Amino acid sequence: MKAVTLITSCRRNGNSKKIVDRLTIGIEDAGGSNEILFLDDYNIHCCTGCGKCKQGGGCVLNDDLNEILDKIRASDYFIFSAPIYFGDLAGQSKMFLDRMGSAGSDPELEMKEKKTAIVLTHFSDTINDFVIENTHRGIVTANFKVNKIIDVGGLLGKQFTEDELEGYEDIGYELEDYEIIPHKLDLINNTVDDSL
Repeated sequence: MKAVTLITSCRRNGNSKKIVDRLTIGIEDAGGSNEILFLDDYNIHCCTGCGKCKQGGGCVLNDDLNEILDKIRASDYFIFSAPIYFGDLAGQSKMFLDRMGSAGSDPELEMKEKKTAIVLTHFSDTINDFVIENTHRGIVTANFKVNKIIDVGGLLGKQFTEDELEGYEDIGYELEDYEIIPHKLDLINNTVDDSL
């Protein structure tokens, strides 16, 4: 499995990176690879809401978004890693999800059936389910298939134990094997399925 991870945290050696490094060990132990990208290495603009992506061809803004999307498209698996600040997805992480959605409007650009893991890190012990669901929604908008959500909280002043870190290696080893997690959003009809 060839994976690509996008770390959207501005802390290059923070909790997200520690977790991703151990996921990578598991991926490599299973015979795969993981290319780690940092969002702050790229020039990404905010979505302007122009709607041109709905006409096909992807986003028309002239920045580095397509470089990241091309790397993800060429991979077998995508890992999206984001910090939670003040109870919600960090701004730069949300900005990327807004822009990534443009790939879902063109059948030639979408990430159809690409399995994806979401890694969320935060200081609080728990986060609102809406944050997880909304991040999941942002990913599936571009037709990714989320099969693992790793929600890691209580990180204020925390040091990971070796057992915890080895647990992320185990998850990395098995990433492809997890079942797809259905989302409540019906993207075709723009409705919410409350039965899920």
